[in-house]
Amino acid sequence: MARRRGVDDELWLTVGAYVVPQLLYAAARLGLADLLVAGPLALEDMSEQTGAHPATLARVLRALASVGVFARARDGRWRLTRAAEPLLSDHPRSRRTAILFAGHEQHLAWGSVMHTVATGQPAFDHAFGRSLHQHLATDEAAMAVAEAQRARRAARRDPAVVAALDLGDARTVVDVGGGGGELLVALLSRRPGVRGIVVEAPHVAERTRARLQAQGWGQRCEVVVADAREQLPAGHDVYLLAEVVHCYDDEDASRILRNCRGRRVVVVERVLPAGGRASADRLADLHMLVMYGGRERTRREYAELFATAGLRLGRVAPTAAWVSILEGAPRVAR
Repeated sequence: MARRRGVDDELWLTVGAYVVPQLLYAAARLGLADLLVAGPLALEDMSEQTGAHPATLARVLRALASVGVFARARDGRWRLTRAAEPLLSDHPRSRRTAILFAGHEQHLAWGSVMHTVATGQPAFDHAFGRSLHQHLATDEAAMAVAEAQRARRAARRDPAVVAALDLGDARTVVDVGGGGGELLVALLSRRPGVRGIVVEAPHVAERTRARLQAQGWGQRCEVVVADAREQLPAGHDVYLLAEVVHCYDDEDASRILRNCRGRRVVVVERVLPAGGRASADRLADLHMLVMYGGRERTRREYAELFATAGLRLGRVAPTAAWVSILEGAPRVAR
């Protein structure tokens, strides 16, 4: 008689689920998928090219093959499977950079989750001895991974945002924390008369300025170095914050929004569903706390946050991506 799987079994499977992501991280670090893209290889060749211990690499490959990632051919060589394609560096469905970041920075931060539970402070700071922003500013390898991950995320998000956002009669757009300027460029491409400003930290701004110059956007896009919590360029038409506000607690988020001194403030963020039903959004909320000290918010919480910054929340529009557009304007004194 077959044994029925109990609740404790399901819980144990959940606890043990961290093993596969860490094996995927190892495969991404070694570049196993990229090695196999030209065709199957023998274990010895893969070990020689990656520097991995042969017997251990074989066990890693067998473990990943058990969940459909990689497969062993009849001649003993290893080959790619469709499930392994996201491990490729150059693939439309690539998630290699996300796996690299998740397997190191995120994994270590979540290992200190009890620090967050006990203090309400980001576990990342506790695990690394510095904030995530400081870590990226001083670790070139981590910064390269984070930039590649951000660019891929923007490529999936930005078309939906551009389709849902109307700049109206705006002549200038300030993209606060705009990263590489991808979203700003996408918006300006549809509005020839509009000029843009990207506000970023020093270690990001230098790269963004070079990128925009190389792409011919130097005349229409200025790059400004500033801490948005302290000061932003004032008097512009639209202040755009795409997945920036959720990186901060309410106090710092309010300070940033208050510094957006213009006619419109456009926040692009995930909006949590009302009520307590479980969803991936709730996991994302805790992830922001562990990594940044930030949070995801409901529509009501965004309305309250806008109010503390002297703004009135107006239109809230979902997009075809995971984010919504929340538009605010300064409250008119009576």
